[in-house]
Amino acid sequence: MTLQAYTTILYKLFASIAFFTLLPETSYSTDIYWDESFEKLSIGNKVDLLEDASGSISYLDITSGKYDQLFKPSDKINLSLGYTDSYYWLRFTIDNQSRYMAFLELAQAGLPVADLYYQDDNNVIQHIKAGYQLNIRDKRVKHSYQVFPLPEGKRTYYVRLNTNSEPIPINLYSLEGFTLSANKQKIGYGIYLGLMLFVALNSIFLFISLRKGLYLFYSLIVLLYISYSAVVIDGFIVYFVPGVNLKFLYTTIPFIGIVLQTIYCIVFLELKKYSLKTYKVIKGLIIYFTVWMIMQFFLSFPLVQPVNTVHALISFGIMGYVGYKVYKKGNQLGRLFAFAYLIYFLLVAVQAIYINTGSPAYIGGLSYVAYATLAEAILLSFLLSRRFELEKRGIEDEKLAAQQKVVEKTMENERIINEQNIKLEQEVAKRTIELEQNNKKLREINREKEGIVNVVAHDLKSPLSTIISFTDLIKHEGSLSAKQEEYITVIDKVLCDGMNIIDDLMDSHSDDVDFNNPALEEFEIKTFINEWVKTFEQQLKRKEQRLVLSVDVVNPLMTSNKLLLSRILNNLLSNAIKFSDMKQEIHVSVKEFDSRLEFSVKDFGPGISIDDQQRMFKQFQKLSARPTAGESSNGLGLSIVKRLSRRLNARIILKSNVGEGSEFIIRFSKNMRQ
Repeated sequence: MTLQAYTTILYKLFASIAFFTLLPETSYSTDIYWDESFEKLSIGNKVDLLEDASGSISYLDITSGKYDQLFKPSDKINLSLGYTDSYYWLRFTIDNQSRYMAFLELAQAGLPVADLYYQDDNNVIQHIKAGYQLNIRDKRVKHSYQVFPLPEGKRTYYVRLNTNSEPIPINLYSLEGFTLSANKQKIGYGIYLGLMLFVALNSIFLFISLRKGLYLFYSLIVLLYISYSAVVIDGFIVYFVPGVNLKFLYTTIPFIGIVLQTIYCIVFLELKKYSLKTYKVIKGLIIYFTVWMIMQFFLSFPLVQPVNTVHALISFGIMGYVGYKVYKKGNQLGRLFAFAYLIYFLLVAVQAIYINTGSPAYIGGLSYVAYATLAEAILLSFLLSRRFELEKRGIEDEKLAAQQKVVEKTMENERIINEQNIKLEQEVAKRTIELEQNNKKLREINREKEGIVNVVAHDLKSPLSTIISFTDLIKHEGSLSAKQEEYITVIDKVLCDGMNIIDDLMDSHSDDVDFNNPALEEFEIKTFINEWVKTFEQQLKRKEQRLVLSVDVVNPLMTSNKLLLSRILNNLLSNAIKFSDMKQEIHVSVKEFDSRLEFSVKDFGPGISIDDQQRMFKQFQKLSARPTAGESSNGLGLSIVKRLSRRLNARIILKSNVGEGSEFIIRFSKNMRQ
């Protein structure tokens, strides 16, 4: 019989003590469908497995095809790989039909190595590392378990891992589902850790106050219980000690616990007093456990861990037996002690059932071993207090003295806190003055920066304008080849883009002087619009788009600032061209109403989502829609439209539905127009 088969039998035997028949859930590997209706899906019985005893198979090897026939479908909801030094490859295909990432969780902290491989849409191999050997700060998802984000679409994934601990639940989560599960787990462990530390610290305090050695001994037992959960089962120690060797702790801490728990049992129950013969037998077992604890460092892990499991079962049996033995001899605490370890034993049995079947699911994100240790800590704490009831009078006197010390310490702490608060208030006042001075300096620096931006932008426009004028002369000469005309057209486009960027920078950094009083002039609307539209002929021509112009006004004149109005319309029409497909129409109109004049730019592009509408007028906000021909977009255009419209006392109105296009309306009141 192989070592792995022996380990599996031990687990099933242990679970059967809780009167359950463990029947594995069998299935065959198939595509795993995932969409937005799921929050969590367990997929341990939907993956293929391949053992790599040497650990030498690479991703390129495993995907070459020569190992395909060696993969076998998993037959358990939780992967049970046994205690082995082998590596394993997991293979599964996920069809993610949601619009979001899914999260793959290997719900086991005790994996030294866990690497995910897949090919992205560009056939590039993606490799995401995890495992406790990797510092948690370097993990893609910061979690004690091994968690990987999975992209949308249908892909085949490979996971390479090795394990030296419990079987591995494999789950798929949505972002919301994973966040909720992780938070529940952390909150649950925080409550658990707080309760356990309270019990341990309380015992230490009682030891200091009462000079009773059992309190100190018991606090050490509670700390071992905490270690069981933090290291052996739940693995939360990686949050506090990144890079810790869980394999070493996994084999060491439980066995230290076996020795200390057995010693505590015979000391607490005064076994030597009630049964000297049983005391000698148990003492011999403790010596054997101690010798084995030393020997295990020289033996292989696959041999050590199954033996440790058997020793743990023996230890539980010993403590239950000793409790019953001393109870029969007249020690009333023995019955409660045996009952406490019965609860511990039953919860550990439930843990074994979960390991093999995946149910019942953890409550509050904590393992059943964690609850077992918590129940054990509370019950043994109760027993410890009962043990000293015979010394109640002396303990009460000492307790009153201890409480007085606590009160005095609390009052002293309050005094220290008050002094610290006074110092803190003084420091805050000092820092406030410094911050005000620094803010003043920052405002001065910001003004200097904006001045520099305006100067640089202004100086850049002159050479660019000169180059543009020369390209126009060259085009008008008409003696260019087709290739030269193409080059000149590209140069002209790049220069125009550069001029637009400079204009955007100048507008976005423009000084607020005379903000509400721009220079106004009277001009004829139709002439202004016709001249303005001509500046976009080349842009429209490049995308074979058609501009439909409509001017419907009674009064042909308006009073405004032509430059600012041109800048507003430039940004709106440029965006309409960028975000409209080839050969589409763009409508520009001017309409007069009783009390207002409206300039409208309307396209039939992708439209603007509700989320984008909430932020589109902020600087450097690029929307989810993208230009249709790869045009540049610096995220300044709509913020400039907002700024300049305010300067002209105009109002911006957006009408847009996703997939139906967008219409921007600049509305002027009649007072501004005349």
